[in-house]
Amino acid sequence: MKDRKTIIIKRYQNRKLYDTQNSTYVTLDDIGVMVRDGHDVRIIDNKTKSDLTSVTLTQIIFEEEKKTKSLLPLNVLKSIIRNGGDAIKDIVSKTTDSVQNTLSSAKEGAGSFYEKIGQAIESREDNIIKEVLEKTQQISKNIEGKIKDTVGSLAHVNNLQQEIRKLRQRVMFLEKKLRTYENR
Repeated sequence: MKDRKTIIIKRYQNRKLYDTQNSTYVTLDDIGVMVRDGHDVRIIDNKTKSDLTSVTLTQIIFEEEKKTKSLLPLNVLKSIIRNGGDAIKDIVSKTTDSVQNTLSSAKEGAGSFYEKIGQAIESREDNIIKEVLEKTQQISKNIEGKIKDTVGSLAHVNNLQQEIRKLRQRVMFLEKKLRTYENR
């Protein structure tokens, strides 16, 4: 990912959010898109200069929860309310540990599998297992190629979405300018 400058969003007393980098007003949905696109976003109260990033991101999660009605299980939400941020840290820690254990087990299993197949190939004169292994590797390479192609096309879609967003912001800016001239 490219080294990106932090996008500063100012929050005014009327609750409007202003993107200082693109000189446009934004919504919570816009900020959510920025975060999903990998941008580093920081929200600051314009008057007090206090950091409102956590509060705003929590608001975005809340809005997503209202839309999807299934973002987080009910017991997780209750745990977060009971234990505050510690519950989230605990969930992330448990999930990370679980993923690491699963990956470790998968690596061990795959290593053991390939070792046994290698031994079987050496101990047998018939090439059936060798053919199966070669076919499996060929299928794996085909899948890997398709995944790379898919990821490449997704990157292209992401770039198009960013361009559309920039164009939309530019149109909004030009509309504001036009309204200013119309009101004269």
